[in-house]
Amino acid sequence: MAKKHILFVLKDYNSSGHIVPLDKINLENRDDIRTNIFNLRYYLQKGINDPSRWRVWDNVARWSYGLLNLNIDYYPPFKDVDEQGDKQHRSNNLKRVAVLDIKKGPGSSSCNIHQLNRYLQKHPESLVYSSRQLELYGKLDYVICCGDGVFDAFMQVKDQRFTREQYEIASSKTNYCLTNSGTIIIRYTHPLLLQKNYNKENAYNNLMKIAQGALLEKVNMNL
Repeated sequence: MAKKHILFVLKDYNSSGHIVPLDKINLENRDDIRTNIFNLRYYLQKGINDPSRWRVWDNVARWSYGLLNLNIDYYPPFKDVDEQGDKQHRSNNLKRVAVLDIKKGPGSSSCNIHQLNRYLQKHPESLVYSSRQLELYGKLDYVICCGDGVFDAFMQVKDQRFTREQYEIASSKTNYCLTNSGTIIIRYTHPLLLQKNYNKENAYNNLMKIAQGALLEKVNMNL
């Protein structure tokens, strides 16, 4: 089976990761940066078991495992996937996917769609930076846009000059769209799962069904 390339798109990282204010950090000093700025890549690679963030990344790990093993006729049942989000398996699954934050600055514990839109209006350069970052990932199989407003923000990102041609839309549905190059872009909930009566099993199964439907259309369109 060919290796799949998956990107999760989120709004921002929690500013609680900053131990000291950014303007107090010597950005020329690696030790100062390493000590005082939350490093998402290090956190994900090392599988640090931080209770304040476990729910988000445990669910991303489960979703990653499911997507990596999904085809038109099958995806792993949740009973076999649940453990993929625990501290013994999480880091291995997260090492196999990429993460992009739309906002290029820290946020609070929550960021609603209005706050995200205001930020992008004030800092349109974030769209350009994200497009450049997206270009570096090359051909992607899945892009999972997590949270209110993230899918629409990603549409603005992919329309920037670095990625406009690669991410030209071939087909669009309520929950996903397909690009001419075969990337499946999915509009989905945030992995924190704050919705009432929406648990990790429901979230996993719903995502897998959306991905299967999009994959079937992709095959039928010969993308």
